[in-house]
Amino acid sequence: NLAAIPQTNIKRLLGYSSIGHAGYLLMGLSTATLAGAQAVGVYLLAYLFSNLAVFFVVVAASRGVGGEALENYDGLSRRSPLLAATMFIGLLSLAGVPPLAGFVGKLVVLLAVVEDQRLWLAAIGALNVAISLYYYLMVVRRMYLRPPTALQPIPVDPVTRCVLYALMGGIVLIGVFQEPFLRLMASAIQF
Repeated sequence: NLAAIPQTNIKRLLGYSSIGHAGYLLMGLSTATLAGAQAVGVYLLAYLFSNLAVFFVVVAASRGVGGEALENYDGLSRRSPLLAATMFIGLLSLAGVPPLAGFVGKLVVLLAVVEDQRLWLAAIGALNVAISLYYYLMVVRRMYLRPPTALQPIPVDPVTRCVLYALMGGIVLIGVFQEPFLRLMASAIQF
């Protein structure tokens, strides 16, 4: 997570972020318990929706913003409110902000680690949540608080629009109604 802070390229920042997320998966696996395996399953589901949303925006916006540099995302909310909103929700979910899917994923992993009596590992995980929140909010600040680098709107075709709405809906749905997903993972693990 610390390596993501100085990045100036959105894909590299997200790449280093992915390494941090792999650490949470390893935390859940390290418990070698049913609760840990269930936590990993829920985390993977949350990560799937959140990461797909963020990378889908990067791909959809790449032509409109003119590159992968972070400064190209300045003022994205004014050029494409939908792309900025999807990126915002995806990044907050990746950071673990409630009531989004990423919060549920990180919470169940940290609870599994605490249940396994590894408080030091849970503390490291919680510290990394704070670090990741910092660099995700750097991107959000660029999108919403900085003036745009160009004024022309970024078009979003209807298929992309539907996919973005579905991904945002999935992130919120998993975060708010987590119980069915927790039960699904528990039954999948026991099978």
